[in-house]
Amino acid sequence: MAKVVLENVYKIYPGDVTAVHDANLEIQDQEFVVLVGPSGCGKSTTLRMVAGLEDISKGSIYIDGKKVNDIPPKDRDIAMVFQNYALYPHMSVYNNMAFGLKLRKYPKAEIHKRVMEAAEILGITDYLERKPKALSGGQRQRVAVGRAIVRKPKAFLFDEPLSNLDAKMRVQMRAEISKLHNRLKSTMIYVTHDQIEAMTMGDRIVVMKDGWIQQVDTPLNIYNKPANQFVAGFIGSPPMNFFKGKIVREGNAVAFAEGRFTVALAGAVADKMAAHAGQAVTMGLRPEHIDERSARPDANPASVVQAQVEVVEMMGSEVYLYANTGQSNFTARVDSSCRKQIGDTVEVVFDMSKAHFFAEDDGRALL
Repeated sequence: MAKVVLENVYKIYPGDVTAVHDANLEIQDQEFVVLVGPSGCGKSTTLRMVAGLEDISKGSIYIDGKKVNDIPPKDRDIAMVFQNYALYPHMSVYNNMAFGLKLRKYPKAEIHKRVMEAAEILGITDYLERKPKALSGGQRQRVAVGRAIVRKPKAFLFDEPLSNLDAKMRVQMRAEISKLHNRLKSTMIYVTHDQIEAMTMGDRIVVMKDGWIQQVDTPLNIYNKPANQFVAGFIGSPPMNFFKGKIVREGNAVAFAEGRFTVALAGAVADKMAAHAGQAVTMGLRPEHIDERSARPDANPASVVQAQVEVVEMMGSEVYLYANTGQSNFTARVDSSCRKQIGDTVEVVFDMSKAHFFAEDDGRALL
């Protein structure tokens, strides 16, 4: 297995179109790193540069301490799993998995041993004589992963491998790939636009936007300590709520004023935001940090906001209330006992100890 390093990497297409800007990333040996971001953010391009399928315009990429800028993909000792499986339809599962090893002139006994080991790990031993067309989407993806496993590469690269599967199968394959990483103890780089995949699978997450790396951190830190408003809004489901307003101060009291409501800040948050008094800011609050006042009778009245319910989603174990303050829309994740209907007025409590604040000009986190 191997450490993968990107140093000041750029990808510039003809017409001076820059797809990846100054990417710097260090992926440790045996680490599972997920590149996540919206379509067109440069995550797949970054992965393809590591694989050697895209030329590097500027910068350097190292695999296991060796600079690979000018080394062809077949000599980089990596294995890639694609979104569309890329299986040979006329070959059996066994031959699909063995094909790469046959090209490299491995002995037949070694090929058979590796294919059978991978098939057992992935639970596809019973399908080895079938053709890909006789398999489900999840089974085909297992075959594609098996073809990578038999190579025993220094690093595995996954390019949105689950996006063609249905929701239930995606959850199952997510768990399978995570278990595979734990079993193989291998370096894995995984690209997805699905932030739930990123949060549940990665040791670390790399959030990208418009070709720029926005933040690199553990899933928990990305969620609780986003570097900017984009990261805060992209990670989390339902997404973080944002309220535009300003910080106001009266004597020793510090508050956030949206226009239709004002909520008090307290403790360390108040101390830090006092320096921004009079400034326009955006406040962020996750849905789970907004609750019905009826469920929080002891709540500070200075953190209570009145709103009108616009949509109610019953999720079984909880309810999503989509409401409007008259100026801002927000989502609250409340208890399943909630009986609010569309058009009702609701009083909600903002947990201001969990609030985030972002600069109006560049969206950077202020706390």
